[in-house]
Amino acid sequence: MSELTTQITSVRLARERGRLFAAPVLFALIAAGSVGAGLLVRGPGGISLVGIGVLCAVVAAYLVALVSSYRLLVEPGVLRLRWLGGERSYRLVRGSVTRVGVSGENAAALRPRFGALGWAVGPAVLRGDEPIELIRLSRRPPLIVAPTDRGRLAIAAAVESELLAAMTHAVRLQERLDEVAARRTAPPTPEVAPRPAAPPAPRVLTGIERTLIEQRLAAERAAAQAAADVERAGAAAEVVPDAAPAPDLAPAPADTLVGPAPPRRVARRRERTRWQRPAWLSVPGPATVVAAMPIALPIIGAGIAWAAVTVTGRPVLPIDEARILLAALALVGPVGAVGALIARIWYPRLGGLVMLSSVAALAMLTRTILA
Repeated sequence: MSELTTQITSVRLARERGRLFAAPVLFALIAAGSVGAGLLVRGPGGISLVGIGVLCAVVAAYLVALVSSYRLLVEPGVLRLRWLGGERSYRLVRGSVTRVGVSGENAAALRPRFGALGWAVGPAVLRGDEPIELIRLSRRPPLIVAPTDRGRLAIAAAVESELLAAMTHAVRLQERLDEVAARRTAPPTPEVAPRPAAPPAPRVLTGIERTLIEQRLAAERAAAQAAADVERAGAAAEVVPDAAPAPDLAPAPADTLVGPAPPRRVARRRERTRWQRPAWLSVPGPATVVAAMPIALPIIGAGIAWAAVTVTGRPVLPIDEARILLAALALVGPVGAVGALIARIWYPRLGGLVMLSSVAALAMLTRTILA
């Protein structure tokens, strides 16, 4: 059984190099142009252009590694697609395997979700209304569509016969594995003594015989019903002895004849009003203070920095630069507090990072203003 489960077949996918590497080449050209322009311009603008060029170069390298890493593995009962940093499994189920042409006169309409780069891997829509999963790195060969647990899977293989043979072999191996597992889990059948021969099967009645039997049963039911009616009539004709006279009852009071007595009124007990302290006036505990520190610390730091700038006097920088730095100092505290609040609600683990970033920005701004 271990030999069956370890059999894995790799199927080659059809690849169209021109379409696969068109986007990486475009990003590489943008990167080269940005770096060259940055070296010529220099200064802050040049640094920005060089950064854009480096980013485009990284994207181009990632796209080349991604499109080169797609592999389709066929395991017993499973199709497994692997790529750089990811993997997706498709379990084969019962159904028909079809061949769909996507080019030529009778081509089927195919609309992938992300197909602008010339290749598509992921959800798609076939013939305008059927959602499928698509593995297509070339537009030339037709698609082999197989039923899986994620829906129908369309694959553009380099050799169709190789893919079909691998899937057939995988299905047969899965059936053998299921048979072996069923034999292992089935309880042993105990030895029993031979049973006597079963009695012969009852004869099947014809339509006429069934009609005669139904008529006879209806006549028997009618006779039984007539006998029951006669017995009930005789029982009703018998004389019933006079019953003892009922004692005279005293007349009921007038108020009981009108209706039920009105409910008794019970005096409600009044309790003395007690004053309760509202929740927002309660003294916060240590846990509340620690949780609120990432939100309050940027504002506190901004207030301390503003007080330090005010006490020491005007900054040494020119007026225009000083105004910009003072505005940044005034905004870092509230913006940092809002960022810490957002991180506290949606990303609690980033609360400390946001707080440290705000405090560091305040420290650098204060140092620049007072320098």
